[in-house]
Amino acid sequence: MHDLDQPTTTYRLALIEDNLQLRMLLQRYFGSSKYFNVVRSADSYEAFVASWGEQQIDLVLCDIELPGKSGIEATWHIKKRAPQTDVVIFTVLEQRDAVFQALCAGASGYLVKGRPMDEIEDRLLDVMRGGSVMSPQVARLVFSHFSPPTSEDAHQPTVQLTPREIEIVNVLRQGLSYKQIAESLFVSVDTVKYHTRNIYQKLHVSSRTELILKYK
Repeated sequence: MHDLDQPTTTYRLALIEDNLQLRMLLQRYFGSSKYFNVVRSADSYEAFVASWGEQQIDLVLCDIELPGKSGIEATWHIKKRAPQTDVVIFTVLEQRDAVFQALCAGASGYLVKGRPMDEIEDRLLDVMRGGSVMSPQVARLVFSHFSPPTSEDAHQPTVQLTPREIEIVNVLRQGLSYKQIAESLFVSVDTVKYHTRNIYQKLHVSSRTELILKYK
């Protein structure tokens, strides 16, 4: 529930959601909000970037499964371009790896779809006021990441990929060559190979096929 005693501040909100029906629902709801002003709405990260220009954005509500770059990749690129912009991942997924990758990429929170719109708005306001947000389900997933290992996995190191490694893994899964990856990320082929070796070591794989199967 909104705190009506606080002065009203309008925050600039962008939506990245490929489900047209849900995107329109979000646009209608936040279009009438006294706390948020929808300044951008797109069905992919690529479409969002194409229309971004010099617009200042306070918060991006971003789906995780998008055509083109994923929500995790989008988060990394948005934070690199505009560190002051908060990103909240909005998805039906509750997978621990996806949660942690989003947080490592710079997300300020992770909301599961299906909650009432006023509750979603309250959680986004929490982020704008300096907090972070997670649904109870997601909080349990993150907590389990830090739980002591069981006897079965006591010797398995926690896998924590960097945002750049996450980005390279997603491109490797597309079947691109090292040269193509280097060109798409504006880095050298040697840099791609260096990150790939680190990824293989962290995930305990020795080939791209093994990587794809494990990362899936």
